[in-house]
Amino acid sequence: MVRGAFARAAKMLLCLACVWSSKALQAQEVKARVTTILKTLPLEKQERLADFGARIERYINDHTWFEDANITVQVQMQWMLEDISSSSEERYRAQILVSNNSDIQYFDKRCRFAYNPNEQIVHNEPAFTSLTALIDFYVYLIIAGELDKYGTLAGTPYYRKALDIAQQARYGLGRFNEGWDLRLELAKKLLSDEHRPFREMVDYYFYGLSLKEEDVEQARKYVAEAVRRLASLLEKDPKDDFCHKFLDAHHIEIVDLFANAADKSIFRTLMELDPDHADTYKQHLE
Repeated sequence: MVRGAFARAAKMLLCLACVWSSKALQAQEVKARVTTILKTLPLEKQERLADFGARIERYINDHTWFEDANITVQVQMQWMLEDISSSSEERYRAQILVSNNSDIQYFDKRCRFAYNPNEQIVHNEPAFTSLTALIDFYVYLIIAGELDKYGTLAGTPYYRKALDIAQQARYGLGRFNEGWDLRLELAKKLLSDEHRPFREMVDYYFYGLSLKEEDVEQARKYVAEAVRRLASLLEKDPKDDFCHKFLDAHHIEIVDLFANAADKSIFRTLMELDPDHADTYKQHLE
């Protein structure tokens, strides 16, 4: 798939060049939207943290996370905050929901950090604070998952960046190290040989989609191979959350691609893999 990955990347960049204006091409490669739930805070703290989400958005959007102006990565974050301040320091506990608004999502309910509204949130890699470690870790996970769609295991350098943050934070954040043991395990899993087949499946799938306009039969070939690989993964672990999120996000795309195909057997496979959408698949077998 390496050669296919390069071909796909070139094809996608050419399409983007034709569609996007020069102004759009200059947009930030990571585009964040951050929302906050502050009702769990005392009224005084709700006022002090009123712009917390906007400040995190600026922190993410104003930074160059990777060098490719032709790829835009969407990051959505929701922070639900609880005040755990001491007399000498403002501290917060948070539950964070992070996604790409599609097929990648992480939920973390063990976050602790210090935050002073009078101080700027700034990038200072490889150093970080209890807050920026959380932000950077999840931004890199989303970037890695998205770049895997542009080339075989292309997200690996960014999974490694997340792993490095987790390794440092687990032992270097003192009273704010809660949850970093689980984040470290997550980063290790995403880089593991065990998870590699899922990442390779993603590569097959998006390479297939990139061929749709040029050669629909080749597109179907690669997407069918991705579905076959999904079936193999779910046979080993029927509860694989990565696979189920992927199917939930992309089942309509698959249906559209094969709706007019002579061979409808893929819909039988999908009915077994994804019973939640069985009625949708069944319509194309009747």
